[in-house]
Amino acid sequence: MGRKQRLRRVVGFFTLATTLFFIPATSLFAQDSLFDPTWKSGLELGKGSVYGIVVQDDGKIIVGGGFDRIVGHARTNLARLNNDGTLDETFPQGTDGPIHRLLKQSDGKILVAGAYSQLQGVARSGIGRILTNGLVDPDFDAGAFLPENHFAFALAVQSDQEVLVGTTISAPDDSRLFRLNPDGQLDPSFVQTNAFGLNYPWAIVPRTNGSILLGGGFQSVNGMSSPGLALLKTNGEVDLSFVSPLNTNYSGVYSVVTLPDNSFLICGKFWRQGSTNRLAVARLSPTLEWDMSFQANAFDSVPQLGTVMTALRQPDGKFVLGGHFEEVGGYWRRGVVRLDSAGRVDSCFDPGLGLAAFQQYLTPVMCLALQTDGKVLVGGPFINLMSDSHGITRLLPLSECGVMRVHLNMKLEIAGGTCPPGGTNHLEWSTNCVDWERGMSSTRPYVFSSVPSTLYDKLFFRVRKEY
Repeated sequence: MGRKQRLRRVVGFFTLATTLFFIPATSLFAQDSLFDPTWKSGLELGKGSVYGIVVQDDGKIIVGGGFDRIVGHARTNLARLNNDGTLDETFPQGTDGPIHRLLKQSDGKILVAGAYSQLQGVARSGIGRILTNGLVDPDFDAGAFLPENHFAFALAVQSDQEVLVGTTISAPDDSRLFRLNPDGQLDPSFVQTNAFGLNYPWAIVPRTNGSILLGGGFQSVNGMSSPGLALLKTNGEVDLSFVSPLNTNYSGVYSVVTLPDNSFLICGKFWRQGSTNRLAVARLSPTLEWDMSFQANAFDSVPQLGTVMTALRQPDGKFVLGGHFEEVGGYWRRGVVRLDSAGRVDSCFDPGLGLAAFQQYLTPVMCLALQTDGKVLVGGPFINLMSDSHGITRLLPLSECGVMRVHLNMKLEIAGGTCPPGGTNHLEWSTNCVDWERGMSSTRPYVFSSVPSTLYDKLFFRVRKEY
């Protein structure tokens, strides 16, 4: 397809009072300029997901999840990619069960948590460690410490290199939190019997004073109400002086980021005690009190959306968030968004149509990782509507800021537009750029219409904004 054909099909502009501004199109399938065009990797559409991503010090990328093929090669749940996303074929085969989390230690070794019994052919029950050369670490062996029907899920490493492991379950039971010595053996000095009810820990955060902050979908600890958040003492005992600031409307905290001043960004889907406003992002002070000065942009009003599952903080203080959402602060941000340090949407990090789940009940984005060059790796059970990088993709540090975009997808036979907040947006098409037919109008920042692919060569498309 030539450049003239691409430019023929896409025209973008907006109307402010009676003034017209034309925005030149970049490419039919490349208007999502945030997506890295050099990225080569991906899972087969609708087959599996990536749940953990780690960038090694040499720039190679280890991914874990539930899949049997990646970049067109047979790999089971674990693989290593080169910096461009091609497969590193020197990396040994994976696991006999799904991987839930990956975590890089300060020495570069990588912890692997999941529901498996073999890690690269070596007996490991749900938790193992990989050396920087990609081989299983023989000096880390946790044995069979996990109770029946429990699988390793959440991970953290303390400053003394002891490893904290939260479990998920496959049968009616309560989840647990365990602590392992640096060699993987169970730490007998740590209370291992705390029971997390209705769900399990997703985020484990060792604090500078040695206590442990937990976030998750649990609603109780040892039968006591503790929705979404809990605090343990250094030995694992529940700190009863801490009262979760969240209410019991099944609040969940799925990611926690420690900030430079030892305050915490909490992310998930939750309600503050005494409030009916649903939140996806909030901040706790270093003493775990609610920080009322942090007022982030609102996430979706649609009940089944508005959940943040993963978050990372960039060196410039901005936050990249992934999860199950579509609109943030009036912007269309399906699956991934970047907020500034005050919680406001960064209009210069625009994923276009974004990342959608390949099945409605799934959360499209489950993990993020930051490369040293500022590029962001994204994993989850998502469909990238504008490329073939399903399940894992890479985003550039910047896109154009606050622009309107037209997007075409021949396979799905749709034409869509994404727009900054405000006004009414119209998706229109024409055969001559003079007479325009309106397809859809919306006050939302996303408009789309079904268009048979046979008409794409005959039509111009534009998005028009009216105030």
